[in-house]
Amino acid sequence: MGETFKEKGTVLIITSLILGVLLILGSYFLTFTVTESRISRSQVTATQTYYLAEAGVNEAIWKLKNDAEWQSNFETPPTCSTWSASFSKNDTLLPDSSYQVQIQNSDCARGQIIATSTINIVNGKTAQRVVQTKVFKALGSLTGDSPFLSGGTSENISISASLINLYEGNLFSNNNANIDWWSQVSVFDNLGTEKVEGKALAVNNLSVSWTSTLNATATCAKNVCQGDCVEEGCPPSVISMPMVDFDSDDPNSYKKKAETAQEASQCNVLCNGIQCSTNCIFTAGEFKDLLWQVGLNGTLTLNNEITYVTGIINLEGGRILVINGALVADGTINIGEDDCWNNKGQKHCGFDQVTVNDPGFGKPSGILTKSKINFGLYSSFQTINITGLVYANDEIRLISLPWTFNLTGGLLARKISVTNAWAVLNITLSNQIIIEGIWGGLQPPEGEKPPYSPIVTIEHWEETY
Repeated sequence: MGETFKEKGTVLIITSLILGVLLILGSYFLTFTVTESRISRSQVTATQTYYLAEAGVNEAIWKLKNDAEWQSNFETPPTCSTWSASFSKNDTLLPDSSYQVQIQNSDCARGQIIATSTINIVNGKTAQRVVQTKVFKALGSLTGDSPFLSGGTSENISISASLINLYEGNLFSNNNANIDWWSQVSVFDNLGTEKVEGKALAVNNLSVSWTSTLNATATCAKNVCQGDCVEEGCPPSVISMPMVDFDSDDPNSYKKKAETAQEASQCNVLCNGIQCSTNCIFTAGEFKDLLWQVGLNGTLTLNNEITYVTGIINLEGGRILVINGALVADGTINIGEDDCWNNKGQKHCGFDQVTVNDPGFGKPSGILTKSKINFGLYSSFQTINITGLVYANDEIRLISLPWTFNLTGGLLARKISVTNAWAVLNITLSNQIIIEGIWGGLQPPEGEKPPYSPIVTIEHWEETY
């Protein structure tokens, strides 16, 4: 009998243990199920708040494209640089939900959109998501999307014995364009592609000799009309050469801006890496002395946003010139016209090199003159890289460049002559660089509204909870 009681006690203990384990497992699975349910609901709510905030961002972008008031405020000086706006919507896509949207410009046609979405959930709690993005409109064209343009109504583009590639833009002459002596000119859609998209345009006649080739989707001129010339016409309409304010009394002229920077001690010129001047404005003689100071094969580096020279510039005698901004002159700019330089009883001979770097958004870069720019026989025996505007109020002449010449921006003059002994000249259009060069920055002349691309570009997108 004692054994029976012992067996019953053992069974009771085992049963209790099993029930306890089952209870623990049941509690775990119940908790697990509840947790999973909450996670699922949380994920659904998180997704809803994200797309709700995204809807707010997209509505703001739609307003920038289609709302006349928003468009004007976003891109019209002078108030566009600090413009801001906001709006909110309730219960539009989901019940018990809302989003608030704010846009704040950091410059004209450049701002940040912040959209905050809120969904009311149980027990008075809310779920929230913030999405922010930077948006901008790229500057449009002052040159009819032509990075290679002669603006004189009685002057021409003359191309001989040359290989020229134009990327993302057109070739345009306000008079005649002549291509001869086994030249090859190609107008491409994008760098590195073989699909030809650009156009060759001349207000008067466009002539290609039997030894030369022109690759373009359209050739539109007074004497020829091939391809899609509907928009431009045959011949195309005149494009006025954009005018540069070199030295007026306007505070936005190149000379006045250089004076302002010099007075504010913002100028820095290096001779072979060592500071040798704190000026932004030089006479022709002063600039010549700096070039002589760097010596044969020496480097003169202009770290000024604008360097202004009142007179002629001659880069000769084996000098290297690095321009980290814009070099602007009253007189003719000669680069490598002579190989030897006799000065102060000494003679230096060598090839010359020029490089132009873009200092950044909203700042001008390039080589500009009220007169002529000549790239001569000794202008380079290595690749030339220019990111900026090459602009001459008279003529630009490029002769016998033995190595590749890469230009990003634009080449504008009243007359253009290229004879480069079949070296490659690559020009890639940048409307922004052209405008920054024409205006000395992003600020247009008083009363002039800057052109912008109709496309609103999304630069950056991020989320926060």
